[in-house]
Amino acid sequence: MFPLGDTPVKLPQFKHKQIEIEIRQLAQTLPVGARLPAERSMAASYGCNFLTVRRALKELVDDGTVVRRIGSGTFVSKHASDPRSVRSGTDRIGVLVSQGGNAYAYRVLQAMAHAGLELKVELRSSWVRDFCDDGLAQAKTLQQEGCVAISLPWFPHDRIDEVRTFVRNCPLPVSLPLVIPGLEKNSFEQQEVFGGSLQVASEAVCGYFHALGHRRIALLGPDSAGDVVLQKVLSAYACYTSRENLPNFCGLVRPGAAAMDQLADRWKDFRGDLAVICYDDEHALRFMTAMHKIGLSAPADFQIVGYNDTEASEFSDPPLSTIRQNFDYIGHWLIRSALGLARGVVDQSTKLPRPQMLVRSSCGGQARIDESFRAKLSHLDIIMASEDAAVKPTASAALQPV
Repeated sequence: MFPLGDTPVKLPQFKHKQIEIEIRQLAQTLPVGARLPAERSMAASYGCNFLTVRRALKELVDDGTVVRRIGSGTFVSKHASDPRSVRSGTDRIGVLVSQGGNAYAYRVLQAMAHAGLELKVELRSSWVRDFCDDGLAQAKTLQQEGCVAISLPWFPHDRIDEVRTFVRNCPLPVSLPLVIPGLEKNSFEQQEVFGGSLQVASEAVCGYFHALGHRRIALLGPDSAGDVVLQKVLSAYACYTSRENLPNFCGLVRPGAAAMDQLADRWKDFRGDLAVICYDDEHALRFMTAMHKIGLSAPADFQIVGYNDTEASEFSDPPLSTIRQNFDYIGHWLIRSALGLARGVVDQSTKLPRPQMLVRSSCGGQARIDESFRAKLSHLDIIMASEDAAVKPTASAALQPV
C-alpha cells in the first residue's frame, strides 16, 4: 500500500503470487506426503501457463513447504502454521483424507482449498486408514488443533456403514459428500437434489449418442450394488433406453484387468456399433486398454465417454471425451455444510450446477459440434463444448443453478 494524497492505493498482485497463495492453500489442505497435481494440470485449473505455476512453486520449494522428487512429482512436506494457532476471526475445518483416494478425491481437495480461500476458512487435513479407531483418533487430534467441524471429501462406497458409525461417534460434526440414510442433514446437498447432476449428465450422453445414430448404447461401471452414485447413473440410463425403445446393454465389472478383458471380449462383436457411457474416467480408460489388447480402438471401433475429467483423460490415446464435474461447487458446499453444522444449522445446496460435456476424440462426434447439432440437443440440460471451447468452472460459476 502506498499513499496518494489521503487515499491508499493497492498495487496489483502479480499472477504468480496469486497462484502461490492458491497452491499454499492446497498444500495446507492436502495431508503431509500427498502429491500435488502436475504443473500443467494446476495451470489449467488456475487459468495460467505452467511457467507461472513453476515460478509459484519455487517459493514453496525454497521454504520447505513442498519437495520435488525427480521422476515422481511434487509432494507436501510440511504444513505452514502452528497447528494449535487459529487466526482471529477464522474458522478451521478438519479434512480427513482416506488413504488410497483416487483422482476424483484429489480434485475435490483442490476445489476445497480454493473455496477455503474465498470463504476465509483454514483447512487442516490428515490421512486416515479407516473410519473406525484411526478416524476417531485423527478427529480428536483435529479438535485439539482448533477445528470446529470435519469434512470428508471422499470415501470408498463399501465403507458407508463404517462412516455412519464414525459420524455418530465423532466429537465434531461431519460434512459428507453424499446422502447416507439416517444422516441426510450431513450431506452437502439436500436429499431431493443429491445425484441430480449425475442423472442429467447420463441422460444427456445417451441423447448425444442417440443423435449420432447409435442404437446400441452401453453403460459401463463397477460391480458395486451398494454404490449410491452408480444407482443414480443406472436409473437415468435405464429410463432413457426404455423410453427410446433401445436395448439395455449394461456391463458392471469388478476391479482388475481380468474382468475388463472379459467384458471387452464379450463386446468385441459389436465393433462399429457400440457407444459406451462410463461411470467415471477410470472405467473408460480401463476399457480402452482392454479393447486395445484385442486390436480395437476408439473412435473407429467403438465410441466412449467418461466422467470426472481427470488429468489422465486429457492425455489418453485418443483423448477421452468426458463429463466435467463442477468441483468448485462441491468444494464450496462441503465447507459451507461443515460450517453450518458447527453452528448448529443445516446449510446444504438446493440447486445444481449445469454439467458440461467435453468432446474430445474418443466419442466420434468431435466434428459434429456445430449450431445445428446443438439445436438438435437443445432439450438436454447440459453444456456441450469441444476441447478448445471448453470453460473451466470458476468459483462464481460454481454457484450458478441449472
